[in-house]
Formats: sequence, C-alpha cells, structure tokens
Amino acid sequence: MRVFDLERIKNRLSPGYLRYSVFVRTRKSPLFILFLVFVAIGFFTLLGMSAYFFGLLEPESLKAEGISGDYDSGFVDSFLWSLKHILDPGAWSEDYSAPLMITLIGLVNTIVGLMIVGMLIGFVVNLINVAMDELRRGSIDVHEIDHFLILGWNRKVLSILTFLEALNKRQAVVLLSNADIDMVSEEVRHVERNFKHVTVSPQHGSPTLAAELERVSIRDSSSVVLLADEVDEGSDQSNDIPTIKSLMQLDNLDWHGKRPNIVVEVANKENLDLVELASTASVPVVSSADFVSKTLVQCARYEGYAEVYSSIFAFEDNEIQIRKMDGIEGKLFGELAEQLESAILLGVSWTEVKNGVERRVAILNPEPDYDLVEDEELIVLGETMSELLEYRHEDTHETVEFEAKPYERPNLKKALILGWNDNIYQTLLEFDGHAVSNIEITVVSGHDTSYYESYLAQRSEGDVFRNISANYLQADTASQDVLKGLEVHDYDVVVLLADESHAAYDPDSRTALTLLILRQLKADSKDHFPKVVAEFYDQDSRALCVETPLTDAVISPEFVSMQLTHLAREPVLASIYRELLSAGGIEIALRPVECYVPLNQELEFLRVIQATQSENEIALGVRLANSAELLLNPTNSTRFEFKEGDLVVVLAQQVYS
Repeated sequence: MRVFDLERIKNRLSPGYLRYSVFVRTRKSPLFILFLVFVAIGFFTLLGMSAYFFGLLEPESLKAEGISGDYDSGFVDSFLWSLKHILDPGAWSEDYSAPLMITLIGLVNTIVGLMIVGMLIGFVVNLINVAMDELRRGSIDVHEIDHFLILGWNRKVLSILTFLEALNKRQAVVLLSNADIDMVSEEVRHVERNFKHVTVSPQHGSPTLAAELERVSIRDSSSVVLLADEVDEGSDQSNDIPTIKSLMQLDNLDWHGKRPNIVVEVANKENLDLVELASTASVPVVSSADFVSKTLVQCARYEGYAEVYSSIFAFEDNEIQIRKMDGIEGKLFGELAEQLESAILLGVSWTEVKNGVERRVAILNPEPDYDLVEDEELIVLGETMSELLEYRHEDTHETVEFEAKPYERPNLKKALILGWNDNIYQTLLEFDGHAVSNIEITVVSGHDTSYYESYLAQRSEGDVFRNISANYLQADTASQDVLKGLEVHDYDVVVLLADESHAAYDPDSRTALTLLILRQLKADSKDHFPKVVAEFYDQDSRALCVETPLTDAVISPEFVSMQLTHLAREPVLASIYRELLSAGGIEIALRPVECYVPLNQELEFLRVIQATQSENEIALGVRLANSAELLLNPTNSTRFEFKEGDLVVVLAQQVYS
C-alpha cells in the first residue's frame, strides 16, 4: 500500500516538475506540444464562451458583438465568438460598447491567442527544422523500393556510385555508416553533382543494429554491399569485425519474400572463413587485399595488365556476361568460339544443387573439344545479346605455317617495393607463388625493422616464402638521395604501394613525388630501367603522373569497386570471379603475338583465335605496340598486320612454381 507522501505531491505540483514533464514528453514526441496548444485553445475557448452567457440578457451587447440574438443558436455562436478572439487579435476592437465583463474576457482571450498563435507558428517552424536536421544528420526513415544499399564507409563508396551512374539507369542508393555524416555528405555531393541517373541518400547509423537496417528499408532493397571499415594503421581492431556482425544481422532477418543480392568485402583474407560461418546462405565475398595484390603482381609480370582488367570489368564497351543460347547442343566449344562473329566465348556455366544448396558452377577456358549441352549457359565477352546471334557460317579453319616463338614465363629476379600498407604480405605471397626462380625483394618504408618482423610474425607461421628472399630497409621513399642509393636500374620491377607508413602525408602525394624522382633517375641513367607499377587511391592522382616512367597503375578502390558492383547486380558472376582469382586457376595474360601467328603478314583475328585454341587458351584481344592501343573483342573478320612488340590478351591456365 502506497504511503501518503506530502512532499511527493508538492514536488509533482511544483512549476519545475511541470516544466520537466513537458520537456521529457516533448523529447519523446514533438506532437506533445501540439497537444498542449489544442488543450489551451479548448480551455480558453470555453472561458470565452462564458462571456456570451454573461451578456445574454444584454441585447445591445449582443448586437455590438455581431452575435445573433437567436437563443437556439447561442452555443455555436458563443463558440465561434470565443475562437475568433483567440485566433484573430483584431477581433477585440469589436468589443467597444460591450459590457465590461465581456470586454475583459475578450481581452484575455486575445492576449492568450497571441501566445497560442505564436506557439503554433513556432511548432510548425520547429517541425521543419527538426526534419531538416534529421535529413542533415541522416537519421530519417528511408522509404525506397529496389534501392541499392551500401553498408559501411571506405574509399570504395565513391567508385561504386560512379560505376552505378555509368549504367545509365535510374537507381536510388542509400548509404548507411558510422562515419561522420558531414564528411560523407560532402564527399557524396562532390561526385553526385555530375550524376543524372543516381540519387544518393547518406544515412548515419550502425549497420550492425537491426533497428538501423530496418530504418533504411533493407527488406525492400535489391542489392546490398557490405564494406570493410577503414581502420587506422597499427590499430588492434580488425576492420572486418563490423562487417561480419552486419552479415549476421542480415542472416537473422525474416525476409518475407525475395532476398536481395548481398556481396561482402573483407579486408583480411584470413577472415574469409568467418564470413562463411556468419551466413547460412551463399554470399559472394571479395577479399580486397587478395585482389589488389594479385593485380599488382600481374602488372609487374605483364605490362598493360591494369588497362586490360579495367577495360573488361568496367561498365563500358565490353563486359563479361552469362547468356542462354538455343541450338548449342551437340556443338564443340572451339567450334562455337570460331562461329561467333562479335563476341568472345570464355566458358560455360550452369546451376547445380548439392546437399540441398543451389550453387552456380562456371568453367572458364575448357578444352576446344568440350561438348556443349542444351542446359548450359555461355560465358561471353561482348556488348549486347544481339551480337551473340551473329554467326560466321563458312569454313573458317585455316592453318598458317610458321615457326612459332616459344612462350617464356615472365622471370623476375629482383623487385623493389616502395611503401607500406596492409596489402604487402599478400603481395609478397603473390610474388612467391609466381616466381620462376628465386626473387630478391627489397622493401623500403617508413616503419622500422621490428615493425616489419612483428607484422610478418602475426600473419605467418614460420618461413612461408619458398621462392623469395625479402630484405627490409627503413627510409624515406620520397627522398632523391635514398632512391639514388638503391640503384633502381638494377631491378626488374619497382612496385609503389600506396604508402601508409607516413601518417602525416597523403599516400598518393608521396607516390606522385616518388614517380617524379624516378623520372629524373631514368633521364640520368643510360642503363636498363625497370618497369614501374604504382598503386593509387584516387584516379585524379593517377592523371598527374602522365610524364613519369609509370608502366601500369592500379587504382585499388576503383578496381575492387568494379568487382563489388558487378556482383551486387549480377551474383551469377561470382563463380567467374572466383575462378579468375583462385591460385592455380585461370588468369588473364599478355603474350607476344609471335607465339601464335607470324609477324608482318595480314591476318584475320580469327587466325589468332584458332592459334590460341591449339594452346588451350582463348584470345580476348590485342595490344598494339606502335599505338599502345588495346583492342578487346574485335570481330573475327578484323584484319591485323602484327609487328614486333604487339601482344595478344589471352585467357590461360595460371602456372605457379
């Protein structure tokens, strides 16, 4: 039984408690203020109505007030008279010659009305300000359907938005992250101002919370990209932990209907197993470190590789597609590849069910005598579906007699790595895997030797490098004296990583400065100068290095974003990417044209296709030395007169040591 408490009652009746109660309820719901306004209007309207009854016996007063003398309508009239005084301050001037009581009550209603109207105006303005503030802070409820949802924030967001715009299709994009909303909005505004098809709604919140995911209408989205958070250099926190937690939340959602396409980025390859455990459904996963490292090493092996990759996987002229084609049953893979006039046949794909789980299977670069079946879909490099229907029906096989040059794998013996970021360990592993013989690698960065040793110890058990010997040097990679002392011309390749070992400097700025020094060293050197491969974070930085000895540039956020965007829109491509990026799988390579066809002789591109087939490879295009022009997916009838230095872009089996 509650004890009678006088102090408690006095506290509840105090003006301070009343103000506090109003504040608490207003915080919970701004509509509480509107409720109080209507209560005040009702109370003082009733108070004003009493004036009418005070003046009922005064016909003159009724006349002065403009109120009908009909007693049957008195209640309605009194209500309107009172309400008019509250909402219209000018109504009080009509009370001249009215009884004193009516005049005083009308005056009170008018004064109160001024305050109430002011509160109403303030309430409306406040609602607008709150709405604008919620919009600025990214805390509004999202009401989109079939939108593209990005969870998390890193350098790749802007590239993803740019690629979506390149599709020339209307697309609403919602971005949910814990990053500073003002920074995110400004970054997005910088790229969005040139967009015609993509609209972006930045939202602030944690992608690991179910309530936040519901707020951005995740059930109604068409595609979801989970990005790895950016973590400061040297931090003990894994940037994959929030991503995995978000994926677990998605896995626990009751989707009711169709599940959106989900793709996950992991920064550390070691966390791939955790991602698989976090989701019961099959989800495409992109290891950014693994992917960037493979690309950098392939650029070190094949000059022009970065251009080939971006041309194939960018959303421009040619792209990899999976298409169904009738009438392929009974045909051989090599036979159909020769007959398709304006599309490159890369492989076949089908869907299979194993242990109750449906999965997409892809075979790239099968044997030319591979028998096609009706249920299989074709993996092609082409522009549109109509192009796949163009056949070349005449007898196309023609043998060109010549002495082919034997192909030799790129044999790097000395490599110089300038700079440091979290991809370096994976980069060393890639060099180790592709080594023909032992490679001597020198790593130069701003970190000391103990940091280097501790870093490798955390990521490896024992000596994992079989074919490389890595030496470490702490020095300023943007110093002219340091680079002169390294005798750069003695190396086969120089790899410039986006350097995060100098926190005070922008990585791209350091890379650009290093390239300027290398340009001077090349001008001063009469000896051999190595290939130079550089990693950038920003495409604009790459554009500043045109007059440098740069042979290949990898815009790492852009390259990873291509893959993420493709998989988010077309999950069926996941099996193709998996095959292309697997160790010992299929790779894109550039090889001398004289390994397949003779020089200085005009030939159709079809002859290149046939020659590569005989080596169980697929010709994707050519790179001409004189013009430095890359031609992918030329028609079979396109004629070339190849010269020394020209290269054939092929899809071939990787050869690891």
